[in-house]
Amino acid sequence: MAATDLTDPFDTLPEAKLELIDGRLIVGNGLAGTRLLLAEILTGWGAAAAIALADRILCWEALRRVYPEAPLTDDQGQPSRALQAWASQFAYQPPIDLLTGRRGEDAGHQRIRQTLRYQLWAVTQHSRCDHSLGPDFVMRLGDNGFTPDALLCRGESLNRLHDYYLEGPADLVIEILLPDHADQDREVKRRYYEQGGVPEYWLIDPASRQVTFLRRLNGAYQRCYPDIDGVYRPASMSGLAFYPERLWSFDPHEGPLEPVVFVSESQPEKGTAANSKDGLGYGNLPFAPRLGLEPTAIHFDEYISWCPEAKFEYGNNRIEIAGMCEFLGLLLMTVGLVETVTLLPPRQWVEALLKAEEEERHDVARKEDWWRIAREAAALLRERFGAQQVAVAGDLVRDGPLNYWSEIELIARDLPSSAVSEASWALYQAYKDPNVHLLEDWRGEHRLQEGAFVTL
Repeated sequence: MAATDLTDPFDTLPEAKLELIDGRLIVGNGLAGTRLLLAEILTGWGAAAAIALADRILCWEALRRVYPEAPLTDDQGQPSRALQAWASQFAYQPPIDLLTGRRGEDAGHQRIRQTLRYQLWAVTQHSRCDHSLGPDFVMRLGDNGFTPDALLCRGESLNRLHDYYLEGPADLVIEILLPDHADQDREVKRRYYEQGGVPEYWLIDPASRQVTFLRRLNGAYQRCYPDIDGVYRPASMSGLAFYPERLWSFDPHEGPLEPVVFVSESQPEKGTAANSKDGLGYGNLPFAPRLGLEPTAIHFDEYISWCPEAKFEYGNNRIEIAGMCEFLGLLLMTVGLVETVTLLPPRQWVEALLKAEEEERHDVARKEDWWRIAREAAALLRERFGAQQVAVAGDLVRDGPLNYWSEIELIARDLPSSAVSEASWALYQAYKDPNVHLLEDWRGEHRLQEGAFVTL
């Protein structure tokens, strides 16, 4: 059974916003959104997806803590024969608070965000601010990482721009309220942005057609108002003018550049934003989630290295997110195994745990079969695409058993760039169980740098 029973699958999801706050991966409006998304992922991908990332002993202990009455083991400490019967008859009910994390009514949120995104990009071409950054770009404040709906940075003394995040407060941050998520922006974000030194924070409420302008003075936000001409001019962004009332005069036949809400009133000298290439980035750290019975704090470098773009899609009757394995690890660190167990019926956890133990008993034979497939795939790359040096990486060459997320990873550094896409597609068509994946660009280089590979 799905975690929720709403008709449109996207009605079951929280807002597509992934932030790191106090060591927790926050989805949408808070931990409720995190739990909801985790429940939906587990419903589609199965309990085995989570078990593969954790110590199975801890998984059994989590099950014991949630269901102390369950006959988990017999007198010899082995799984009890009565366990599966108990689990199959258990009348499971999902947590009643899951729906509080969903996105809810849009009320014009997407339209306004698109308008701001296009127009802020346009105005940065002529104003002092050097960078307009979209909703998936991270602003680092201390050990927290926020992804505002829009932000502008001038980059003189407040911040330093890296490829994947802004180090320090942006000069202007804008959040567009969703009715069900408004408290997160009005209270939680306000507190962190104020403490983190964000000079200007705007809250746009499409439902009430109101814009709240907050300006940081003497370390605290004070509400400000447009000038007598109805235009708001942020002190942190010299020469920038904002026409709030124009936001509400939207014509569906016009594009996002109309009506004009941002105007550059002067042509000052460009700012001196410091753009650094030495920061952290996606895939910077090897994936090694630290899972426990209770939540485990996520470090900022782990968040930047493992958290994907906040793009939720459906395929094969389940949520599809790029980098799902790493993303699931972050969710499990945030929630902890004990609470994770409550998100699926116990029958699914018991079946997945017993299956994982059975597969591990046959791991040697399974790996032998996978090596045979790897050699076949390497031969395909040589014969059809001209690869000369092919190496295998990933779980097949590491210590430890194969698991739910394991696949055969091949690296062919000398493969002509024009043949990479066709070669990847050929492997995808030829091998489904296990999947054979041709690593490209930086992923392949990372595997080679790790030293965990074998040349075929």
